[in-house]
Amino acid sequence: MTTELVKTESPSTLLSVRGLRVEFPIRRGMFSKKQVIRAVDDVTFDLRSGETFALVGESGSGKSTTARAILRLVDVVAGSVLLDGVDVTRLSKQELRATRRNMQMVFQDPYSSLDPSRTVGDAIAEPLEVHTDLDAAERRSKVGDLLEQVGLERAHAERYPHEFSGGQRQRIAIARAIAVEPKLVIADEAVSALDVSTQNQVIALLERLSAELGIAYLFIAHDLAVVRHIAQTTAVMYLGRIVEWGPSERLFTEPAHPYTQALLSAVPVPDPERQRRRERIRLSGELPDPADPPGGCAFNTRCPLVMPICREQSPAVTEVSGGGQVACHLSTT
Repeated sequence: MTTELVKTESPSTLLSVRGLRVEFPIRRGMFSKKQVIRAVDDVTFDLRSGETFALVGESGSGKSTTARAILRLVDVVAGSVLLDGVDVTRLSKQELRATRRNMQMVFQDPYSSLDPSRTVGDAIAEPLEVHTDLDAAERRSKVGDLLEQVGLERAHAERYPHEFSGGQRQRIAIARAIAVEPKLVIADEAVSALDVSTQNQVIALLERLSAELGIAYLFIAHDLAVVRHIAQTTAVMYLGRIVEWGPSERLFTEPAHPYTQALLSAVPVPDPERQRRRERIRLSGELPDPADPPGGCAFNTRCPLVMPICREQSPAVTEVSGGGQVACHLSTT
């Protein structure tokens, strides 16, 4: 029985991912056999136009690899990625280059993603050179508009990345990402390297740009407090698979999967008295070796509610009251 979690495609669907699988070959020693890590395994979800869809989970769960597979930055072994009905996985390099105008990415470290030897104006103008017919003067004017749009000054175009703070550099990275008016922006841990105050400012900027430009976000993060604030829909990944997804409000108040419950129990709450009364669900051990995943439910080696069937069979997908789906035997018993 399949454990693939499915979102029903609607007329407003912008991104439709179906059965996505990414594998990486590894060799642990000079004389050992090659092994395969299935970094992303049967990932399926839909993202609507203008929506913020979050992928959350521990490091190594497959979130960033999923993002890179959608952009074709890593090879896809199986599955499809439809952007506005066009399967990105089947495009030639030339076709892919044209399609990338509609999907851009903002990385975690804004400094390493900006060339330190080029002015920020040149960095922002680069996608305009590739994807538009604007001349040099028009590009300079557009760069100034973009800098103002993200809360910076037009004169900043002549400066270099090292002259800006981390939050300002991330604003520059966002300006570059929206320069060609994409329909989808993938934000891969885009605020995790920033302090809390700067995080809030950048999140407010992302929300404003979505409202003004109709941009949809695939928001990848491990900070659940940030995700709850920005995302309408949240999916939880574990060992390359989505184990639960649903409307963020339901998922954060009534999580159905033990892994989701454990993640949420670690999120601090502002009320000290309530924080003291909360029961923390502590997971034993680390993520299993992705080259040798456990049988049955992949979470069975760490789940505090594990049952014998969890070690024998993969769980079926069931609907969750309040919206979404979960892959867990507890939901079928």
